[in-house]
Amino acid sequence: MVNKLNNIHIPEGYSLKRIQFYFWLGLVSAVFLRLIIIADYYNGVLSKLLFYLGVIGYLVFFAHRYHIATRRVSVLKSLELLDKIETRTPLSEDDYRGLQYIMWSLSVSKERMNYLVIFAFSIIAIVLSLALDLGFV
Repeated sequence: MVNKLNNIHIPEGYSLKRIQFYFWLGLVSAVFLRLIIIADYYNGVLSKLLFYLGVIGYLVFFAHRYHIATRRVSVLKSLELLDKIETRTPLSEDDYRGLQYIMWSLSVSKERMNYLVIFAFSIIAIVLSLALDLGFV
């Protein structure tokens, strides 16, 4: 749902369930893509399945992330918030509602945790792949 304020659209935030769904979708997709290297060592069909599931999951996840970023930027631009802050122009009630949406959206975002987990699983995938390639496992 979108609030209309003087032809300015300020989106309402998503539910916690929806936020968590996309977080887990991104996380599982990342894990699937990192497991390809290990699965390919044992089973080519499984590695293909992990590839397709990972890429499809990432397509949905990143389309969602793009949508979120677009909503935030739209609020910034339509309310001219950056210019108002830079020039110290007094903010209207609409401006405060727009800032509240952006700040809320950033505060509930799971992207930082997602990046951390993707980083960790990337390191693990590299170590396991090297171990398999060098015959340690």
